[in-house]
Amino acid sequence: MTEAASSLDETGHRLTRRGRELQVGVVPIPHGVDGGHALVFGQATHGSPVISDGCLVRIHSRCLYGDALRSDDCDCGPELDMAMDMIQNEGAGVLIYLEQEGRGAGLINKARGLQTSERFDIDTFTSYARLELSADSRSYELAAQCLRDLGLTSVRLLTNNPDKVEPLEQAGLTVTRVPLHTWPRSERARKYLQAKRRHRGHQIPRLLAVSPVEQVSRERRARIHLASVAIPVMALPSALLGYIGVATISAATGLVVLGLCMWPDRRGGYRPARRIRNAARRSVVDVEQPCYLYPDLGEVSDDIRAPGEPRPPTPRGIGRRRARAMAHAGADQFGT
Repeated sequence: MTEAASSLDETGHRLTRRGRELQVGVVPIPHGVDGGHALVFGQATHGSPVISDGCLVRIHSRCLYGDALRSDDCDCGPELDMAMDMIQNEGAGVLIYLEQEGRGAGLINKARGLQTSERFDIDTFTSYARLELSADSRSYELAAQCLRDLGLTSVRLLTNNPDKVEPLEQAGLTVTRVPLHTWPRSERARKYLQAKRRHRGHQIPRLLAVSPVEQVSRERRARIHLASVAIPVMALPSALLGYIGVATISAATGLVVLGLCMWPDRRGGYRPARRIRNAARRSVVDVEQPCYLYPDLGEVSDDIRAPGEPRPPTPRGIGRRRARAMAHAGADQFGT
């Protein structure tokens, strides 16, 4: 505690990042592999930053490619940027930067593992196993002890790696894990997230780890499933409404036709009944009571006959047109 406090008093200074100033002090963590430095951010008190329990803490392993060269092949650089943004927004926090390049294997072994991954199309965890290297040889006990030396008893740890939580809890710290999810910037970075989920149990959402093709196919299957459920549900009321609409239109058409048929004309009668009666009357008069032309009497009906003249026969079984023609042709033509 005394060494950490003295280091902060000696190294406290201002840091400008993204247009904002922040007070920072540096505490060394001596070790050959798992050592590094703790950067303490907070409000300045006599030149040294002040932090309190429950502050944000990021334990970050060095990645030269991601941190310095801004490589898109891993999530190290984006995770560091996000962690610093969150610490800067709160105005206080701790960044423990450990010299654990290549998950503790070093930069040379990391490069060998990447070469093996490209040659055999495998992830770096499998390539480390082929090279007889440990998949992850990092340790976080020294980082936990540094946090205890800073006077902290509880922290909010920015990590997706469950291996970083247990050492801090064993050191007596109360740990609240805060997810640090970043979107992969390349397909190789996405595959690296998949490997970390599969081999080391990192708590990364599957949405970030799956490939774009798999995500699109999954979304397409979800839309097809939704459509297969929604279409019948929506078609049933539509069909019902359509049936009701057709029935309504048919009934309305029938009522209109019936109303037109039953509409009274100027004489007070209904058109269909009057037409039927007139047609029946004409057929009876034309067929059963035809008029004949006599040479001496002119046009008379069959009820007015000359004395002693027999009644002319009434046509039977002939059509209406022929009866009319015969009625107008005269009795002499009818007799012939």
